[in-house]
Parts: sequence; structure tokens; C-alpha cells
Amino acid sequence: MENYNRIIIGIGSNQKAEENMAKVEVELRDYFPEISFSEAVNTIPEGSNYASSFLNKVAIAYTTDRPEEIIVCFKFIEQLLGRTPADKRVGSIPIDLDLLQWNDLVLKADDMERDYVKAGLASLSNT
Repeated sequence: MENYNRIIIGIGSNQKAEENMAKVEVELRDYFPEISFSEAVNTIPEGSNYASSFLNKVAIAYTTDRPEEIIVCFKFIEQLLGRTPADKRVGSIPIDLDLLQWNDLVLKADDMERDYVKAGLASLSNT
């Protein structure tokens, strides 16, 4: 897709996870019509303050937006799905969206090394 930026998105939820994953796919498709999602996998949270395990997946999308604009979009979607600033402190995350990579620029190197990210990207490269 010429003139489009390829982005990799990390998606997670540990509160009504299946419901929130379905909702976030709808919202992300509105912003990024050219988007593909990996299968969701259960993961053990990193850190001791999380209430329960996470459901995680990755997505690849194409956009003309800059990273700053994408992050604003993600924050809006998170709030729309019920995320509040206090959620991380109490370990309950309705939805978490992270911009992991924008074109060749890796923005969250540690996240890119997570097993679910690697597996999700491998599955998406086969489609």
C-alpha cells in the first residue's frame, strides 16, 4: 500500500476480555479499514498488581496517520471502552492498545519480544 504506514498494534484485556476484544476490533476497523488481527491468546500478566490473566492479540494495520495521531486514537478507544486512569493501579484493564511499531521504527521493543506478539505476527505473515 503505497504512501501508507504499516503499524503493529498490541491489544490486551483482563476485564470482560472476550467482550472487550470483540468491541475493540469493531472500533479499530472504523479507524483502520485495512487491518488484520491475530488469534487471541491467554497470557500471564507481568507484575503483581493485575487482577487476572490477560487475553492478548496483535494487529497489523495501514494508515496515513503519524504515530502521535494513532496514539490519540488509541486513547480515545480505550476511554470509549471504559478504561480509566486508575485501572492500571488496581490491575483491572478493560482494554489496552499499544503502538508497537510504525513502519520500521520499533516503539516498544520489549513488547515486540513477547511470545504472543511473535506468534501473532508469524500467523499474520502467512495470510
